[in-house]
Amino acid sequence: MKTNSFIIIHHSATTRDGTTLNAINRFHQKKFNYRSSLGWYVGYHYFIAGNGIVRQVRRDEEYGVHCRASKMNSQSIGICLAGNFEIEKPSEKQLESLKKILESLKKSYGIKNNDILGHCEVIGAITACPGKNLLEWVNKYKTIS
Repeated sequence: MKTNSFIIIHHSATTRDGTTLNAINRFHQKKFNYRSSLGWYVGYHYFIAGNGIVRQVRRDEEYGVHCRASKMNSQSIGICLAGNFEIEKPSEKQLESLKKILESLKKSYGIKNNDILGHCEVIGAITACPGKNLLEWVNKYKTIS
């Protein structure tokens, strides 16, 4: 049974303004081939483009395909922002959209700030995702919201 106890934040590890949802969909189809009820193969639940536009690609109640570590796919909602935040910063529009999604999900599922994690913060995950620049914002958000 899927629960929504955590929110896991990711980056696409590609250029912020050159990344399209369709490109990620094709990549995930080849890698995972796990189609959501919304018709996408993207493993995250939400995708935030460089211009801040949000697209839900997997229903919240569906298993994700974004973080196997600590069995997070069965107990979390995954949000991906387009960009490589090891080398660039998220756009202000992306951060505004992320904040709105986080507030909505926290309210809907009773998720606490400490249960909002960067992918790299999940026990057993070996990754730099969501990149230092986005992780810094996430950790600051958790202390002020």
